[in-house]
Amino acid sequence: MKHIVATLLLVTAGLTLAAADAVAGQFKKPAYYPLGEVPYRLITADFNDDGNLDLAVSSFDRSEVAILLGKGNGTFRAAHYFSVSGAASLAAGDFNEDHRLDLAVVEYGGTGNSALGIFLGDGKGNFHNSATYELGIESYSVAVADFDSDGHLDIAVTNRLGYGKGGQSGSVLVFFGNGDGTFKAPVTYKLAGQPCAVAAGDLNGDKHPDLAVAECTGGAVAILMNNGHGKFKQAQTYGAGDVPNDVVIRDLGNGNADLVLSDPSGASIAVLLGNGDGTFGNATLYSVQQFGAANPNAVGVADFNRDGNLDIAVAITGGVADIALLYGNGDGTFQDPVVVAQPSGEVNGLAIGDFNKDGAPDLAVPEDSPNHVAILINKQ
Repeated sequence: MKHIVATLLLVTAGLTLAAADAVAGQFKKPAYYPLGEVPYRLITADFNDDGNLDLAVSSFDRSEVAILLGKGNGTFRAAHYFSVSGAASLAAGDFNEDHRLDLAVVEYGGTGNSALGIFLGDGKGNFHNSATYELGIESYSVAVADFDSDGHLDIAVTNRLGYGKGGQSGSVLVFFGNGDGTFKAPVTYKLAGQPCAVAAGDLNGDKHPDLAVAECTGGAVAILMNNGHGKFKQAQTYGAGDVPNDVVIRDLGNGNADLVLSDPSGASIAVLLGNGDGTFGNATLYSVQQFGAANPNAVGVADFNRDGNLDIAVAITGGVADIALLYGNGDGTFQDPVVVAQPSGEVNGLAIGDFNKDGAPDLAVPEDSPNHVAILINKQ
């Protein structure tokens, strides 16, 4: 499906900087790129091999993915589209090993079975469907890594309500790649807490990617440890607020892999510091209730003020939508959240990247009503 979309549109409506707050000077005035769809999630990567970061934006309402090619100066070309049924979460990787980035797209199926679509890139920012694999019920999140150490990228996907005939237990499916853009039949790992989000990273320092899974029910994050050959064993489960729905793995300053989760039901951000062996301490919760009916539903980590300490960016909906930052102290603790921008509509995600190549992390934020992507260039 193709659309004729206007080029860069600068408007006063939509996402505005919170001028009353001193840290609002963190970003320049946002620039807006209109979309012919209701945006849901987005990721950033270099899809056309020109050295500039681009954007891929999903929409399950319009069953499309929009591609916005970056110019390297903080601006983007008008969006072009390709059709994906129920496009929800996305992840990028070179699945057929042609040195061009491809996309794995979770095709949300609601109360029916979802699907995993593999879309191969041509190195010019265009994608075509090469394979589709059945998922479970209410599939939301996808992560990419080489789990079995064979040199081919693999894919992990969450199913909130299971997989297979009559499967109602939550599960994570792991698809092992063949290196040619195709994948073997998935291995299923059942989880009791209805998983909504998954992240891949080395949690115990053995150089093999493990999985952290945010469970929507039970208010927890489950840790699945990799034996190095792509077989996972559930290690422990840790409390992470009320209903965590996004998870990020990063070293927050203690030398170990740590976890950051958004918790919309509890209106908080959960931080769990790692011990370096795949275990974690108790969650520290940072409330965003001071912003009203706040539902934080996406998080990202970067050093936004360039002080050497990682910070947390969070997209908040409910009441007045906000983009907030929690500035890091360098030891895994964070200052109280401060609003740096205020969208006018629903915000379901955010992406972090250096869009103008000045060494400072910028933000891309999908926003509905009106439907567009807002680009916030970092002043630091």
